Amino acid sequence: MTRDSSLRRELGLTAVFAVVVGDMLGSGVFFTPGELAAVAQAPWQVYFFWGLCGAITLCGALTLAELSVRLPRAGASYHIIREGFGPFWAFVKIWIELWVSGPGSVAGLAIVFGEFISRLLEPRAPLPAAAWGAAAILMFAVINLEGIEWGGRTQVALTTIKVGGLLALVLGSVLLAEPAGSATPVSGQQAGGLLGFIRLVGLGVAAVLFTYDGWVDISHVAGEVRNPRRNLPLGLGLGVAGITLLYLFVNFAFLRVVPLAAMREAPTTLAASVAIAAFGPDGGRILNALILVSILGALGGLVMTLPRLYFAAAAQYDRSDGSGAAGGFFRLLSWLSPRSAVPAGSILFSAALSIAALLFFGTFRRIVTYFVVPLHLVNILMVASVFRFRRRPDSGESAYRTPGYPVVPVVYILVLALFLLSAVFYNPFDTFIGIAMTATAIPVYLRIEKRGWR
Repeated sequence: MTRDSSLRRELGLTAVFAVVVGDMLGSGVFFTPGELAAVAQAPWQVYFFWGLCGAITLCGALTLAELSVRLPRAGASYHIIREGFGPFWAFVKIWIELWVSGPGSVAGLAIVFGEFISRLLEPRAPLPAAAWGAAAILMFAVINLEGIEWGGRTQVALTTIKVGGLLALVLGSVLLAEPAGSATPVSGQQAGGLLGFIRLVGLGVAAVLFTYDGWVDISHVAGEVRNPRRNLPLGLGLGVAGITLLYLFVNFAFLRVVPLAAMREAPTTLAASVAIAAFGPDGGRILNALILVSILGALGGLVMTLPRLYFAAAAQYDRSDGSGAAGGFFRLLSWLSPRSAVPAGSILFSAALSIAALLFFGTFRRIVTYFVVPLHLVNILMVASVFRFRRRPDSGESAYRTPGYPVVPVVYILVLALFLLSAVFYNPFDTFIGIAMTATAIPVYLRIEKRGWR
């Protein structure tokens, strides 16, 4: 029996849906509408940008569904890239997730959680923000050490609470808040023909697309999903579609209370303004509590899914009978708890490294631009793997096939490629650092390949 087959398939459709929605729905929906107001020139453009980014994300998710059904294993995205483009690119993905984007993402969410809970408890907050964040990471690590079912139930509960709370905010703004008066024309540059419109769309997508991140994470626990042929495609499709509709409703509620021109003047207080208009003076505290739960849901999803990706790669090295320090390190990451059958070594390592990143960097914003290009590059490779799988003579018929193939994966690949080019153009220094950090994977791979990595 392989290590992968020792994992227990205990996640049903509800849990898959909750992980997809929970990882995607963080704090971005409360702040991105204000940032987008600096780009959009009319309310219809707000809906267009959010809907467009939802459609782009759905293209990637539907393709990932087919690939995950073909390889329903722990860390499926790693195995997909490995089968599609070889062990080197699979290792690059692991390297990015292991040392850069994985702990950085967890630490970023944790410090934001700490800052919000400190704000709620002011002026008598007993712990600093970093301590609250570290405590949240430890709490989710302990929950996940108890078993995948515990982690799944926690995500279902948190996702239910935050989606319900967000819907309550939307309904409150529609039913209880006074609508804004006639919209004031929004000042700003006009589209300026086709080229101007293309630039406008590029800026809008750049502002919104990051808020849709998180849908790939469900592939990390594909080895623990019951009936993956049914539950992975349904969970991914319904999760991304549901998030898109929810984001559109949220923006409708925001625009109903705060016109686009007013959003531009005070982008950071937009969500608070809507909450206060709907629920009175206590609206701000209600909103903070809702944001806290949203951050907790996203944080819990990352703490649950990332270790499965580490486990997938570590088990590969261990099966190759690696020796030395690298072999010992990967054997530690591939250690399964005999009691709960979870990758306990990877869970503990992920929690420890995330807390270290939290204490060192202090905020996720310091490193987000470093890893955004490498991270999305491997996502492009993952989606592009579908073409390699389809061309194989022994690939056979998958239980689920991407609708609209090959247009659907091509749309995702092209849009993300343009997005990465714009990041290189507009932020070359930070992007170069991220690429340089990723490039350190090359000498490491060359060394461990000789010692047992295949």
